[in-house]
Amino acid sequence: MNIKSLLLGSAAALAAVSGAQAADAIIAAEPEPMEYVRVCDAFGTGYFYIPGTETCLKIGGYVRVQVDGRSDDDLSGDKAGYRTNTRAQLSLSAKTDTEYGALGSLITLRANNNDGTSDFSLNETYIELGGFRVGHFYNYFDTGLEGETVLADESPYNNGGFGGDTLNNSIRYTYDGGAFSVYGQVDAFDSTDGWKDDVAGTGRGQDEIGINGVITGKFGGVTVDFFAGYDFDRENAALASTLTAEVGPGSLGVFAAYAFGENRYFDASEWTVGAEYAIKVTDKFSIAPGAQYWDGVALDADGDFDGGDAWRVGVTADYAITQNLAAKATINYTDVDNGTDSADKWDGFLRLQRSF
Repeated sequence: MNIKSLLLGSAAALAAVSGAQAADAIIAAEPEPMEYVRVCDAFGTGYFYIPGTETCLKIGGYVRVQVDGRSDDDLSGDKAGYRTNTRAQLSLSAKTDTEYGALGSLITLRANNNDGTSDFSLNETYIELGGFRVGHFYNYFDTGLEGETVLADESPYNNGGFGGDTLNNSIRYTYDGGAFSVYGQVDAFDSTDGWKDDVAGTGRGQDEIGINGVITGKFGGVTVDFFAGYDFDRENAALASTLTAEVGPGSLGVFAAYAFGENRYFDASEWTVGAEYAIKVTDKFSIAPGAQYWDGVALDADGDFDGGDAWRVGVTADYAITQNLAAKATINYTDVDNGTDSADKWDGFLRLQRSF
């Protein structure tokens, strides 16, 4: 009797324990798969997929340390001496394939520190879809040539160059046929004075409209383009052309421009021509001697060019210290005669830049 009771009790206890274990069983959750960063090669090197999306992102920029110097005061009022500047620039480029073509955007952040002050700005920043671009971006006159003698966005009164406003809120459409491309653009010239229609009683407004276009052709080692722009506020046009060609051990670049009167595209002179020859001495070292001449550098009260001329010669040297670290140096001589005053000076800079 005792054995039978013991067996029945044991069976009941086992059943109870089994039921309790079944009720209290803990099932571990399946681990979620980790999505590693994937390389995106659809839009070139440096892009990766943002995890969880089909958007490709590229992060780039540079850190630059530079010392500028000049020998004499110039006609713009800038003084002789030197200055130091440190610049940081960060760019974020995002691209996605859509049924309308590639959807892209660029954000460029720039900060400078010089003369004991710092500034921060939103540089080129825009949206692109297919061939359309809208936002804040540079136009043709920022392109320049290989060296630092023939420059963009400057006049011979300062550091030489093409002249004109290069960075504006704009809309552009580009057709790229490979060897042949063309774009048309509408610019809203940037205002520094709010909504004012008249700038200091000149009868000229700000945030005015301009249109421009560029045709580019590539023929083997030769590239040639032609620019035309019209400033509706000043009712004047500008024409320009750049030619680059592989010649011997280097690349020859020639630039010419003509202005029908004061305008926001080119106003450094009535006409100018400049040339540079970039010579690749070694894989790491190159030099680019250049020269530029301006005729009609003086503007009268009506916005017409009223005589004077200027010329400039110089040389730029580039050296790749190691991967993504480069040094650049330039020295230039400029002589300006605006019909009333004249001035000449030496200027240049030494730059160290780490890009990524």
